[in-house]
Amino acid sequence: MGLSDALRRLRGSRPTHQGQEVIVTYGHLHDEVMGMHPAEVWRTQPHLRTVVTFMARNIAQLGLHTFQRAGETDRQRVRDGAMALTLQRPNANTTSFELVYGLVADIALYDVGYWHFAKDADSPSGWSIYRLPPDWVTPQGGDAFGYANYVVHANGGSAPVELPAETVIDFHGWNPTDTRYGSSPVSALKAILAEQMMAVKYRQGVWTRGGKASSVITRPAGAAWSPEARESFRTDWNSKYTGDGPSVGGTPILEDGMTINKLDFNAHEQQFVEAAKLALSTVASVYHVNPTMVGVLENANYSNVREFRKMLYGDTLGPVLAMIEDRVNTFLVPKLDPRDGLYVEFNIAEKLQGNFEEQATALQSSVGAPYMLRSEARALSNLPAISGADDLIVPLNVLVGGQASPQDSVPKAYAEVLRKFLKRQMAVVKSRIGVASDWWDADRWDKELSDDLYLLSEDRELASRFGRSFNATTRGLIDDALKAGGDLDAVFTARLSNPLEGL
Repeated sequence: MGLSDALRRLRGSRPTHQGQEVIVTYGHLHDEVMGMHPAEVWRTQPHLRTVVTFMARNIAQLGLHTFQRAGETDRQRVRDGAMALTLQRPNANTTSFELVYGLVADIALYDVGYWHFAKDADSPSGWSIYRLPPDWVTPQGGDAFGYANYVVHANGGSAPVELPAETVIDFHGWNPTDTRYGSSPVSALKAILAEQMMAVKYRQGVWTRGGKASSVITRPAGAAWSPEARESFRTDWNSKYTGDGPSVGGTPILEDGMTINKLDFNAHEQQFVEAAKLALSTVASVYHVNPTMVGVLENANYSNVREFRKMLYGDTLGPVLAMIEDRVNTFLVPKLDPRDGLYVEFNIAEKLQGNFEEQATALQSSVGAPYMLRSEARALSNLPAISGADDLIVPLNVLVGGQASPQDSVPKAYAEVLRKFLKRQMAVVKSRIGVASDWWDADRWDKELSDDLYLLSEDRELASRFGRSFNATTRGLIDDALKAGGDLDAVFTARLSNPLEGL
């Protein structure tokens, strides 16, 4: 009988195991915060929920792929076999995304997660994998280094099911006092979460029981004011400046000596915003998540957020990914698909890849030639196929010129522009050296060369940067020649023969 069948047993029976009632305890999982265990804290505390779901969503969307090594460097993606097919369809009611999402959320919340795997004749792979919520699981027996079995008691009063340890993958973190289970991060957050709970309760009390007046009008002490005059003023004020009165939002005219004092509830003065930001930053820090990635944006800008995104799957989520991969490859893969060299890996490359322009430039530079067929490019643009589009077009300068990459070559037009510029520059510099102390006009040469290059590249920033670099190299060669008492003609002759040397 499989787990899914066992969990459908008649509800309402008392949990028993081998004729004795099972006392289900979760002391090592439930470190309560103000009487609530981690699941309830997650449901009610937005900061904890934000960070936990952030981690779970970003890992679950990666996809867990299966590969097989062939030799030292070669590896092939495996799309068939029990392991790959089971990850594609874990069980009849769960997708791969949901399976990984639940596991990561369990690990983040409890520092422990469970997968149960069993043979399933109705599954395409012959196997099924089920996530076991930590609240359902009671480890039993075994020794100081592992459990002998796990008693699973689903919510709703169904009879408990005993699963051998050989059919359960136990993902857990580190615990300084026991190697068999982790230590929930909620334990480290008890103080900050309790503070937030009390702050929310206090704010609710303020809104529920606090005075609702937004301002108060005062008169000088001892000022004469008859009951009729006071009632007339109150009626006039309420009719004009409250509700839908004709003067709402306008400037009232008060009687002599009257003043208006605001009594609005002020979140800034109560420091509610600062406390909330501190709480979110603290929760994020415990989970090693950069606070900027979960909404603390005081110091955020495009550049550092882009770098934080790159760090996300390295420093932040990388250790969690490695732990899951190691447990699956060590304890699950050999049982489901024992082929040599088989392993699973999260598809991190898909998340770290740049935009299309960055990818295209990097790939073309790496392979040294265009890498995409015209038919493939048309398919990416959702254009219909045409004849003759399956031939790869390679520029002649790559095949005949012998460059490592088309990015390495400089068109002849650029070389000619540089030589013309050098001849003009040489005539001026030689005429000024020894005559004027300011024989090198950097601003002039940088601007002239930048203007010349811009006509070819149509990229002002690139032309300016290249022009400054080129002139700096020329100036350095001249300075070296002057110090050594060398011939300037030799310097410019060498520069004309190879304008790009030294860049």
